[in-house]
Amino acid sequence: MPMEVSPAGAPRTIRLAGELDLLNAEEVEAKLAPDSKGQGDLVLDLSDLAFIDSSGIRVLIRTAERLEGRGRLILRSPNRQVQVVLSLVGVAHDGSGIVVEGAQEPEWGTAVDRTFPAERAAVAQIRAFVRRRALEDSFGDWADSIVLAVSEASANAVVHSGSPQVQITWRPYADHAEVEVRDEGVFRRDIRSPWEGGGNRGLLLMMSLMDQISITCGTDTRPGTVVRMVKNRNGRRRMSGGGSSGSGTRRFLSSQQRVAL
Repeated sequence: MPMEVSPAGAPRTIRLAGELDLLNAEEVEAKLAPDSKGQGDLVLDLSDLAFIDSSGIRVLIRTAERLEGRGRLILRSPNRQVQVVLSLVGVAHDGSGIVVEGAQEPEWGTAVDRTFPAERAAVAQIRAFVRRRALEDSFGDWADSIVLAVSEASANAVVHSGSPQVQITWRPYADHAEVEVRDEGVFRRDIRSPWEGGGNRGLLLMMSLMDQISITCGTDTRPGTVVRMVKNRNGRRRMSGGGSSGSGTRRFLSSQQRVAL
C-alpha cells in the first residue's frame, strides 16, 4: 500500500495514510523533517494509517526529538492496530515528547460468536472466521498458531461429538486472546499414548501451539463440551494442572497429561 504524507488542513498538522514500514520509513522521515522544525506542537493525523512497524516507530521518535522548545509530537486518532503497536513499544511514555490523542478505546473482552454446522466442510469456514478476527484485532503474528489449534478442536467436535453445530467464541484482550470451541456432545475420556493408535495427537498439537488449554467436559447427564484456549501476545507458556467446575470436569492441561482428542 503506497504511503501518503500530506497537509491536513490545519497549521502544523500532517496526515499520514497507508503503511509506514521499512520500505518507506526514510522517505517519510525526510518529508516530516521541514515541519518538525520550529516552535510548537506538530500533529500527525493517523486516522488513515493502516500499519506501522518498528521502522515507523523510529520515524516518530526522531521527529519528536527534532521539535524545538516545549513542542510535542501529537499522534491523533490511530486505529486499533496502530494503537497496539504504540502501546507495546511505550512510545508515549513520560518525557518522550509524544502524546496520543483521540484513540478509540479498544473494546477488550468483547466476545464475537459464530455458529457453524457440525460438518467437515465447515472446519475451513471456522478457520477463515478465526483468522479474520485475529487479523482485525491485531493478533496477526499469532494467527497461524491460533487458527491451527482451533481447527483441531473444531474437527474433533465435528467428528466425535454427535452435535448438530459448533459454536466459536473469539474474545480479544490487550495482552492475550481467548477462543472457545463449544459443542453439544459428550467428552471422550479415553486416555492413551499417541503411539497406541487412535486419536490424541490433535490435543498434543494444540498444547504445543497455545499458552493455556482447559476443557469443560460434556457428560451423559449434562452434554456440552467447551474447549477454551488462550494465546498470549508475549508468547510465554502458562500451563497449569488440576481443577474442576460445577458443570462437568474442567481440565487444565499440562504437557504431562494425555487426553484423547
